[in-house]
Amino acid sequence: MIEFSHLHKSFQGKEVLHDISLSLKERQTVCVIGPSGCGKTTLLRCMAGLETSDGHHKSADKPKTNIGMVFQRFNLFENMNVMQNLTFAPIHVLNMSKQEAERLSMEHLKSVGLAEKAPSMPSQLSTGQQQRVAIARCLVMKPEVLLLDEPLSALDPIASSEVMEVLRKLKKEITLVMVTHNLNAVSEIADRVIFIDEGRICEDGTAEEVLVSPQYEATKKFIRRQKNLFYTINSQDFDRPELNARIEHYCNRFGLGGQAARYVQLAIEELLNLIPLDNTIDVILSKTDNEVRMMLDVYFKDNEKNNLAEDNISEDNFLSLNILQGLCEIINEDVKVDEQHNIKIRHIHLELNQERLLLR
Repeated sequence: MIEFSHLHKSFQGKEVLHDISLSLKERQTVCVIGPSGCGKTTLLRCMAGLETSDGHHKSADKPKTNIGMVFQRFNLFENMNVMQNLTFAPIHVLNMSKQEAERLSMEHLKSVGLAEKAPSMPSQLSTGQQQRVAIARCLVMKPEVLLLDEPLSALDPIASSEVMEVLRKLKKEITLVMVTHNLNAVSEIADRVIFIDEGRICEDGTAEEVLVSPQYEATKKFIRRQKNLFYTINSQDFDRPELNARIEHYCNRFGLGGQAARYVQLAIEELLNLIPLDNTIDVILSKTDNEVRMMLDVYFKDNEKNNLAEDNISEDNFLSLNILQGLCEIINEDVKVDEQHNIKIRHIHLELNQERLLLR
């Protein structure tokens, strides 16, 4: 359907895409993943014809493939209502009658569950509703390939599930190419996963091949970072609101409620009362794939004492230890050796109480 051979793209002398070759099959769902700035969106824009490449060969089985693109920021016309947003292009580009354009638009609004929002202005819609309107607007143009740039970003769990329901239906009807950081969505919907790093395709295979058994270290590192939350504390005056916001966002990605985020925030807060903050502390929050189980790993320079032993806890911090013990099923503390820097690193591992995480 679409084929690129040796695609190159540069901006101001910096190469963003390097020697990209790929082909898309009909009704195939392809997810493109990779770190921010690696060229994912630029690749979509080249596919859509919104960027001219520096040199490539592009061919199609048909004389012209009709391609639609849903932008990360939706790009709805703020001065038009939902129906006008959908009918504008069919009327002015396809020369469709207003009556036919409105009929087709309503059909697609129904397919994304927003028929009742036809007279609404974009500002009256939630973020998830705006995303679904943007998808419907593309579908009115009858694309054979639909490109989606981060369709699930900045959505809460409910809105994300609503957009995913739309994508599940579309998967059966047209070719989808989706750029996303949401690995849960990738594992569910993708027939094929492409990992891009520094403008190059590093991995190209099924979701299981790329997400479960990646071959390249860059892919493994990216997947670890997407599944885990990493945060470094450099002083006692670190940005606590930022850390709390990132914990909340991390919990939302897995469909956990606000109670789970507050529970994790409390566990970290109490732990930080029990360990020295005068050296760099690395915090890693992770979740198992198959169950609601979250782990917290904290690393800092060894201070030659068991920080969580009751004998080493001051009277002022004894309450923090009791709270932490109530929040966690497992608490371990040990010492590891960083052979590269020849120093000892103290490691604290917590496994949070599963029942508390499930509270909404």
